[in-house]
Amino acid sequence: MPTLRKALIPMPEKEVVESISFGNHQPPPEYTKTDTGQLVTPEFLALIQQSLSGKLTPNQQTEDLPPEVRALAEELSVIHLPEWESQVGRKLAEPTVTGIKQATRVAEYLVKRGVRLHPDLEEIRWLTTPGGQPGVFDTGIHITKDANGNWPAPDPEDFYDLDQIQVTQTEAGLWSATHPRGLAVEAPTKTDAYADLVDQLRRRIEQARRTREA
Repeated sequence: MPTLRKALIPMPEKEVVESISFGNHQPPPEYTKTDTGQLVTPEFLALIQQSLSGKLTPNQQTEDLPPEVRALAEELSVIHLPEWESQVGRKLAEPTVTGIKQATRVAEYLVKRGVRLHPDLEEIRWLTTPGGQPGVFDTGIHITKDANGNWPAPDPEDFYDLDQIQVTQTEAGLWSATHPRGLAVEAPTKTDAYADLVDQLRRRIEQARRTREA
């Protein structure tokens, strides 16, 4: 009889997902072995793929989905909410990433209820960070139309604000500089940590500009 062994898979935000491996025996058909040897279900892999890419999984992207359903489902799968303020300007919540697990099913229902995406009515738009992290890990930025009713094209530097650099000292005595766009460095001094991270930001901005101009 096969013996069961439990393994813990670390996930982003310190979340832990439990999987089961079956000793030296072959995994049952409903499990898939990952590159690290863990046994997980295809549904679990699909969820991770969706979380990393911010797109619908292949099972959800079927050819028979009407365009209006597919467009709405992609919007619902990963939603980047901007900072939330009251009508008097008081901050109610920080920018948040959320989503709907059954995005396709919900989209199909909402379309039947008469809900559609109308670009002409769009008042705010979320843009991915050039060279940034994938899917749910990308904070991106939100933009609004200019005075002429056109959508602006932000410079890559707008995404990598130097004022968002944070420098703290670690327990080991080193200095750590981090940026919310997913960049981090450690150095012996606070000045070196800050300067090294600024260099990383500069290279990321220059690369994004070259890509945009290509």
